[in-house]
Amino acid sequence: MKNLKTLLWISIFLMVTQLFAQGKFYASNRVLNAVNTYEEDGTYIEEFIAQNAGGLSNPQDIIIHPDSFLLVTGTNNEQIKKFDLETGEYLGDWSDPNFALSNPSKMSIGPDDTLYVTQWGTTQEGSKIVRFDLQGNYLGAFTPSAPQGLGHVWDTDGNFYLALFGLNPGSGTIRKYDSDGNFLEIFISSAFLANPAYIWWDEDTGDMLVQDWGAGKVLRYDSNGDYIGEFITGLNNPEGYTILDNGNILISERGANQITEYNPDGTLLGRWDNGGLLAGPNFIEYLDPMLTVNEIQTNDVL
Repeated sequence: MKNLKTLLWISIFLMVTQLFAQGKFYASNRVLNAVNTYEEDGTYIEEFIAQNAGGLSNPQDIIIHPDSFLLVTGTNNEQIKKFDLETGEYLGDWSDPNFALSNPSKMSIGPDDTLYVTQWGTTQEGSKIVRFDLQGNYLGAFTPSAPQGLGHVWDTDGNFYLALFGLNPGSGTIRKYDSDGNFLEIFISSAFLANPAYIWWDEDTGDMLVQDWGAGKVLRYDSNGDYIGEFITGLNNPEGYTILDNGNILISERGANQITEYNPDGTLLGRWDNGGLLAGPNFIEYLDPMLTVNEIQTNDVL
């Protein structure tokens, strides 16, 4: 009986270990219209979503849906695409077929369990932040026109912060909206900022970190939007980030065709991705099906 119990506990342990080992790092192979996967140390696993699968074109972002499948946006796709979480197989277009997205880019599931999607368009209709329920039904625009919107985060009051790349060189800003999508203010101006791509909160300081695609930097601002200084420099078109368990920061460098690792203090450690072809990466995401959406997005809310 003792041996039977031991074997049972070993089996349970192995099952749990296997489940928790499912988390992987996903990087866009943007030029090839594919998505690669990696181990935590940067070891290349495979081209997980095959080139041009389901017509995917110019991939922009990836998330896990709470029902355990992947959603991927592509700038040249009018609908959000759905892929199998285990195999990467294309499962069809997910978002409302009656609504055509205009250059869809970055996504997140907000505090209200609604999917928010930025649009890279420049027209009034084609640049609004739009929302879908988790069944893919179109719920309408969240913000007024927001040309070339990219990364976005919330604060604990439900306010929404949006990186606007800027229609002209060096004209990017961070806008702040309330929980209903009403414009509140320019939270960060173009004074030190060129073309913001991703933004996130520093959990230790409460500062906002801003990835500047045009200037090749990560800039630091306090929680009021006041400029503090440069945090990371020497990047080649940074677009995308994630945080490792040890606090190190991964940044995808679209212009350098690589993912670079930094210490929490911004010190360069070197290239992280090892093996496989990586062309024009514009996101790096850690996705784990064992975590809830809110746990996945811990850096999206201050």
